[in-house]
Amino acid sequence: MDIPKSDVQFIKRTLLPWANLNAIYLRWSNSKKKWPDIWCKRTDTPIIIVTQEWARQNVHERRKRLVHEFLHLRGLEHGMIKNREFSTYPDKDEYSKFVYRRLING
Repeated sequence: MDIPKSDVQFIKRTLLPWANLNAIYLRWSNSKKKWPDIWCKRTDTPIIIVTQEWARQNVHERRKRLVHEFLHLRGLEHGMIKNREFSTYPDKDEYSKFVYRRLING
């Protein structure tokens, strides 16, 4: 399975400038596990790894999860932020959803 080109463009046009990053490596994992479906590694050029489970999500959920990883790359850790939960559990992750909506709505 491939990473959708539209998601790659979202990373290039929206997330990289927002996170003040020049580049990231986007990698595919053949993991069949439900969790984790996306994770990042903080290296000189950060790496974000996605799986088939991530790719199965709808476009907004995939991108919200990408935002979540970029928030980690910006130094945020899980917990309450601005009265919203920043959670490793996608259905509880209010903060990434809040940031994603702000990014796409300008």
